[in-house]
Amino acid sequence: MLRALLEDLIEHFKSVYPSPPLHFPLALAVWFSKNPQSPEQSILALFEGTGKDGFVELKNLSLLWKTGRSEPPFANVYSTSVEYFARVLVQEPETLKNYIDNSEVLFFDKKFLPKPVLDAFGILTEPAGLLKGWYVSAFDYEKENTTGRLLSSRGNIRPEVGLVKTQESDDFEHCRGLLHVEVSQRWLPLSPGGITSYSYYSDFRNDQPGYFIFEGGSLYKILKFEVKTEPNYATLVLEAPRDGRYPEVYLRAVHPHLSA
Repeated sequence: MLRALLEDLIEHFKSVYPSPPLHFPLALAVWFSKNPQSPEQSILALFEGTGKDGFVELKNLSLLWKTGRSEPPFANVYSTSVEYFARVLVQEPETLKNYIDNSEVLFFDKKFLPKPVLDAFGILTEPAGLLKGWYVSAFDYEKENTTGRLLSSRGNIRPEVGLVKTQESDDFEHCRGLLHVEVSQRWLPLSPGGITSYSYYSDFRNDQPGYFIFEGGSLYKILKFEVKTEPNYATLVLEAPRDGRYPEVYLRAVHPHLSA
């Protein structure tokens, strides 16, 4: 119940904040010095944009505010800009220790948060070694059969597929990997059922060749899909599937011209 009340307050802060830093988007909300038994809870709120140095404090905000009652539990909110927090985090990290120890992230928007802030709060949004890219159909491959064209045509499109390699040949021509998709700002492995809704899988089932191109220009042809139950794959992903089943893709590198 307490966590739900805190999340309700954070949701309110996404659109309305009753004091400076005013109208910047909420970037991070952290429940720190956690003590669910206390009548007062502490929240760190970081907002995108720049503002004056220091924190703005709001004390004794009743978490029952929607009911019109002003009674416990209360929240004490400490807010500042991402820019200020990140600067102090690098220059004087010990002064922010109280906000980081015994804390839990309630909300984050990674596009506003630099890596030091993500790291300080243990916010992991992608597994190690993740390659991000796009699917290339046979039609698009024939039409844009250079790496430059394939990449430039997707330059304004967010990556739609991720790959964590599980095996690679010595000559780097063949590899296998776990396919990922971004869900709520985190890259998670696809399930055997989830993969069936993607065009690259249906094209493959219909004997249509397909390709993946990744940021940086690596291009692979899809050879086959196979569902695996390898226990060690759980160490390669942020969140392992409950049934331990992973659709693994087999790929072969292709080498079109680098430019037109």
